[in-house]
Amino acid sequence: MKLLLAEDDRRLQVIISDYFKAKGQSVVCADDGEQALALFGQGDYDAVLLDVMMPRLDGFAAGQALRRQSQVPILFLTARV
Repeated sequence: MKLLLAEDDRRLQVIISDYFKAKGQSVVCADDGEQALALFGQGDYDAVLLDVMMPRLDGFAAGQALRRQSQVPILFLTARV
């Protein structure tokens, strides 16, 4: 499985990425929603994990843009209440 992870907190990005890699998954990381959209256009992903609160383009906006072009499963990560 190939995952696209968009998370602006580098520490969390490493923790999440390492977890999925240890489970045998391929993970490509983006630092914000804009970078996630660019990377998504360059690869064939099985799922996308989006942080809701990111700079430049938040997870909700990135998710809407992804949904316009693909039915890939999208999971949102958030610390929001």
